[in-house]
Amino acid sequence: MKKVTPEMKEEALRKMVKNGKIPQSIFKYRSDDKFTEIIFIDKTLWFSHPNAFNDPFDCWANVAEPKSTDIQELIENNVEIPYEKAMCYAGVPTFNKKMLKECVDKALSEIGVCCFSKKKDTILMWSHYTDYHTGLCLEFDILKDTNCFTLALPIIPTSQMPEYNHFKEHDKLFEKVIQPKADFWEYEEEIRIVKTPEDIKNNHGSQAFKFNPKALTKVIFGCKATPTTIEKYRRLCNVPDFKHVKFSKMESLTDGTFGLIEKEI
Repeated sequence: MKKVTPEMKEEALRKMVKNGKIPQSIFKYRSDDKFTEIIFIDKTLWFSHPNAFNDPFDCWANVAEPKSTDIQELIENNVEIPYEKAMCYAGVPTFNKKMLKECVDKALSEIGVCCFSKKKDTILMWSHYTDYHTGLCLEFDILKDTNCFTLALPIIPTSQMPEYNHFKEHDKLFEKVIQPKADFWEYEEEIRIVKTPEDIKNNHGSQAFKFNPKALTKVIFGCKATPTTIEKYRRLCNVPDFKHVKFSKMESLTDGTFGLIEKEI
């Protein structure tokens, strides 16, 4: 298998942006808390394991019942040494759906995911993820740090969990398990940045990944954010690395419609 280099990842990311599959600017909604302050202080983003997500159906591996023909085909195409092939065939009867599900779940527990949105003005997102509009939304330009934001996956809304055949689709784990999400979450317009076990290992085993400060371009406050909250994050950005960051605040529309408008502050 051809090794994927950082240059290849960057090229793929730029191509996705150019083709309109993901936007260049993505948004992270946050409550005003100590974990959000750490983003500014340490210049890091936290990549959670999928099993820590609040939706138990998110990243649920709908593993297909293993078929002996699929397993045999995999063995024939990948094992050449006769005695190893014989050992693989001897183990075929032990495969079952429960065992495969456990293996896939273990693999998922070793990756990291950081969630973003394509939109900055979704009322439900402000309500659900910023402590009822009192928090903030961070705007990132992903092309200003292609190393941190590589492996960007747009979520695919669906009414049915895709079935994942571990023996025929082992290269489609992200496509079949990480990207699909129940369609009632569609309003989030989610983009996921994924870190592999190798990425985490190379990051000294930490799920907190450094980002280039230039990638953080704007801090948008909720319509109910207090002056104290606004002043706190202005102060956190009053350092050389964040001098370029712009500030704005969401305000409720006053024309009788449900909506938000962004105003610079």
